[in-house]
Amino acid sequence: MFQIGDVVKLNSGGPAMTVTQLGLTHGRVECMWFDCEGNLKTAFVHARALQKVAG
Repeated sequence: MFQIGDVVKLNSGGPAMTVTQLGLTHGRVECMWFDCEGNLKTAFVHARALQKVAG
């Protein structure tokens, strides 16, 4: 569904994030993004809660 490097966002909106790891348990992927202050953030998100950003 996703590949490392894909730009995604939550189905409910939010910032653009980059997929950084796949194959985690329970269908989760790791995503990274920069917050509004420029800090790098990471989160583990279920793949079904994400959609690719057009581009």
